[in-house]
Amino acid sequence: MALSERTQRATIRDVAGEAGVSTSTVSLFYQAPERVAASTRERITAAATKLGYTPRGRASNGVRTGLFVLLIEELSLSAFPETVYGAIIRSIEAQARKHGVGMLLATVESGRIPQSVRENQAQGVIMLGGCPVNDALARELAALRTPLVLVDTYIPDLPVTSVVPDNEWGAYRAYQYLVELGHTRIALIEGPAKYRTLVDRRWGALRAAEELAVPIRPEYRQQSISSGYPQKGYREMQALLSLDEMPTAVFAVSDRAALGALDAIKEANLRVPEDIVLIGFDDDAAAEYSTPALTSVHYNREQMGAIALEALIAQIEGIPKPPIRHVVPSELVLRASTIGLSR
Repeated sequence: MALSERTQRATIRDVAGEAGVSTSTVSLFYQAPERVAASTRERITAAATKLGYTPRGRASNGVRTGLFVLLIEELSLSAFPETVYGAIIRSIEAQARKHGVGMLLATVESGRIPQSVRENQAQGVIMLGGCPVNDALARELAALRTPLVLVDTYIPDLPVTSVVPDNEWGAYRAYQYLVELGHTRIALIEGPAKYRTLVDRRWGALRAAEELAVPIRPEYRQQSISSGYPQKGYREMQALLSLDEMPTAVFAVSDRAALGALDAIKEANLRVPEDIVLIGFDDDAAAEYSTPALTSVHYNREQMGAIALEALIAQIEGIPKPPIRHVVPSELVLRASTIGLSR
């Protein structure tokens, strides 16, 4: 059966409405039935049977599993630095242990809801990263009323809670700093358009260019051409270096792209920051230890993971909260790839 043909799964609110009780009473019934009056237990049981409701996190034999699923697109593992997504995942795991729930890590497969979710064994889903495949699955899960939190992505027209860095402001500040240094020939290395995170960073830089009246020349807007190559940003920087008038400053929408650009600059026997200054985004560990150390935009990955897990637990426990986009602040970390030079 196609995912779009699936019927919506009954929720605890549906059972409460059918039984004429509060959602907290239904929740209490499934956690400690002895604390609920016998007549109320009968109404809840009848309502659940009528609606075909099974409490989330229980296997078919009624045993509570205490599990949620962390979903990630397999390609995201190579598109983003391990230390970035790794820190988010470790934070989610740590919060899960505090709540006494287990985490299953699974990769997103096109058109397939994970088995643990299909069989109602998992209580909810955290989805890490955004792309068309992830977006489609998120819509299916939302249609099934599965507790769901998106991390490092959001879907504008889908009312689902999400947790993201302040990508636009981080990119705006990076571009603004290059202007403050006196640069006017500023290039932008963009990332794959399928990742909303990277697209937002591009828009932040473009907004800064417009508002600060230092536009980016069309030839300095280097779109992603590194698909399938391990060094993101390397080929983009080569293209920029081949121009008759090279840029004096470069902002790359990720550290991975910036570090690839750094390799291309060195290969061309040019120096950073003496010949070209360079800024990345993510504040990956490799940025701090590169030569020269890379100026980058930092955001708290641990905070993102903690917020995501807390938001998912609230949904699982039936705490009524409207969907919200949590934005974690970003800040520019200055290092040797830009410090002390102006044009």
